[in-house]
Amino acid sequence: MADACPLCGGAVRVIAERYAGYQRGREFSLRECAECAASHAWPLTADDLVYERIYEQIRFVPGYNRYDQYAREVLRWRDPLSYLSRQEESYWAVAERLQKRRRNAHDLKVLEIGCGLGYFVFALMKDRFDVLGVDISSAAIAQATRHYGSHYAVKSLAELKSDARRYDVVIMNQLIEHVPDVHSFLADAVALLARNGEFIITTPNKSAFPGALWETDLPPVHLWWFAEDTMRYLASRHGCSVSLVDFVEYNDTHFRPKGPDIAPVRSPVLDEQGRVIERQMIRSPSLLRRFFERSHLLESLRSVRGALSGRERWRGSRGPVLAAVFRKN
Repeated sequence: MADACPLCGGAVRVIAERYAGYQRGREFSLRECAECAASHAWPLTADDLVYERIYEQIRFVPGYNRYDQYAREVLRWRDPLSYLSRQEESYWAVAERLQKRRRNAHDLKVLEIGCGLGYFVFALMKDRFDVLGVDISSAAIAQATRHYGSHYAVKSLAELKSDARRYDVVIMNQLIEHVPDVHSFLADAVALLARNGEFIITTPNKSAFPGALWETDLPPVHLWWFAEDTMRYLASRHGCSVSLVDFVEYNDTHFRPKGPDIAPVRSPVLDEQGRVIERQMIRSPSLLRRFFERSHLLESLRSVRGALSGRERWRGSRGPVLAAVFRKN
């Protein structure tokens, strides 16, 4: 398997050897498939201990600390789904798709796989969706239940398949890039769809960074970096049609600075003992910032500041995150 793509069986080429991992002292090779366009790390193995270290220190872990902030902030908002949709394009894409489905079908049954801290499920629940969040982490589900209520369960996909319930929409938000055995995972998830159901997948978008080596979290946190063509291949392989969410509206209304086409090589986040190397804590928003957020003026201020700084922004239908919608054929 080292010489063939684990997704499509096509020939892979090594694009980096001894590439630094998420934890200092660990190294991986990076491989790219010319046929399905996916890149993956080798060895292709997840490490639960790394995730334990991240969640133990989540308030200080660069990148993950924003999830901790969202988990606290959603409780302050009358419309937490709108709040999350303004923060990141992945939440916006899922919310837009769900609202569109709800216009054509009432009482949608929604499942989020890998709900983690549970704040997105809470936001959907507050928007009157019939939603369940599942995760294999009992600690995460316990925290979500404690903060948001009883819309959560510790369940694997195999356990969900054995239930009779099927879902109109299944969400996998920023999860698939963490999974070693993508095909098995997708097959189980697609099996949970009701008739005419949709499976929404968001993941970092390799197609938005042509020429970049690995513009996503370091392995073994992210094991994959998927392109738009990869999503088309995966949908076909699992008997689905696919459409990609168009981000024109989001990019037009949200200022998101665009970095260099080829980003610098990332550095490890954890040291050899699993401690955060450079602790970063996000301060709680000030009352003034919350006022601007609630009055929908914050994005206007960001756009003005970005224009004055001369920074390039994301434009058009593509962005650093892709959102694919699978429908069973």
